[in-house]
Amino acid sequence: MVSIIARSIESGEFERLMERIPLPDQRKKWRAARSGFSEADLAHATEKILFAVDKVEKQLAQTPWIAGDDYTLADINFYSYCGMAVERMFPELAIGKRFPRLIAWREKMTARPAVTRALAGENRTAPGLRTWTGEAR
Repeated sequence: MVSIIARSIESGEFERLMERIPLPDQRKKWRAARSGFSEADLAHATEKILFAVDKVEKQLAQTPWIAGDDYTLADINFYSYCGMAVERMFPELAIGKRFPRLIAWREKMTARPAVTRALAGENRTAPGLRTWTGEAR
């Protein structure tokens, strides 16, 4: 998705935006997204995703929520970043088959009244970014 964003910005504007990013590593990632990620970069990113998902799976084997026995901001944060998108963005990772506790947790999160209301709302995602949004609702 970052590549879609980076490539949609005109060169001059892109350079102006890069000047506003204080961390060199983040500037490097945005530039790589614009020109295309190497296979090594993609493999490393995939490893990081699997590490995070596996860590959550193991935690959910011990507690009902990501940070323990209570629903917290950790659940909200992880759901917003990975709850719905990771499975659709990376179907080759077979998240649904490999991480059953994560899927059960996601269903529990999706059933929460506030989440249900939020997902029922208007899709305000910019059309160019709708690659992985909307259809799971």
